[in-house]
Amino acid sequence: MKLLSVNVSKPKIRRFGFKFITTAFLKKPVDGKVAITHGNLAGDKQADLMNHGGADKAVYGFSPDHHGYWKQQLGIDHIDFGKFGENLSISGLDEAEIAIGDRLKINDCILEVSQPRIPCYKISFEFKHMPMLNNFIAYAHTGVYFRVIKTGTIAANDAVEIIYKHPANITIKNLFRAYFDSKYPDQEKVMRAAVAIPELAEAWKTKMVDRLHLIDLYYQRQKKRKTSNK
Repeated sequence: MKLLSVNVSKPKIRRFGFKFITTAFLKKPVDGKVAITHGNLAGDKQADLMNHGGADKAVYGFSPDHHGYWKQQLGIDHIDFGKFGENLSISGLDEAEIAIGDRLKINDCILEVSQPRIPCYKISFEFKHMPMLNNFIAYAHTGVYFRVIKTGTIAANDAVEIIYKHPANITIKNLFRAYFDSKYPDQEKVMRAAVAIPELAEAWKTKMVDRLHLIDLYYQRQKKRKTSNK
């Protein structure tokens, strides 16, 4: 894997449909070394702190390997680094392979995979394509959030090395599908395994527990119906 671009943005007022909101969604590449703290990258800031930022979402990575798919889907010729809102554009970052708790080393920084990215409606406006949000979710390659284990500096063209693979091997793609796709065959299995992983972000543990509670209630009701029909 290779870090192709480091992208940051300060919050700006932008128009989304008939609304004007403050957002730092669209990131722009920066040159030279960039410092990473436990909460952010130098020069970057989140506008919506309810849904973005924090220790479990300090850094967002996305792979330009997906650009080809989206260029074909959208009928466009070029996608800039940072267009998907990512801080780190990393070649070879595959959601079907990278798992919760895996650790990556970039220069002197160590990042830990904490959760999948849940996209918001802004992506549809960025690409001027209203179905983009639902299509992005269906594709299930929405990028990776990292917490910062060791701070330091990074720069474009740095090598990215996986230095630890978590034994549970709950991949970002599988976990994302388990949450969003009720027809995913391993939904319950993946969610039950995920909540047992200490490295999974607390917000996602809550999501998994809530969803599993609904599944358990469904099973209980089905059992009661069978018993009452006897």
